[in-house]
Amino acid sequence: MNNPEHLPDGAGKPITAHLWGVLAVLSCPCHLPIFAIVLAGTTAGAFIGEHWGIAALALTGLFVLSVARLLRVFMGRS
Repeated sequence: MNNPEHLPDGAGKPITAHLWGVLAVLSCPCHLPIFAIVLAGTTAGAFIGEHWGIAALALTGLFVLSVARLLRVFMGRS
C-alpha cells in the first residue's frame, strides 16, 4: 500500500525542506518594509529604522543561505 512508486513526488522530503522554504519566504529582502511596519515601536523596529543597510544585508544573506539549503534538500544532496 505504501509502495514508494505510488507516493507523490514531494512526499518523501523531510520537514526540514519545508522549514527552509518558510525561512526563505520570511527572510526575502523585499519584506523589509513590512518588517519595519510590523515591528514599529519595538527594539528590532528601531534597529531596522536606523540601519536599513545592515538589515537588508543580513536578510539577503539569510535568504541566500536558506534558498541554497532548500535546493540542496530538494536535489537530494542534504
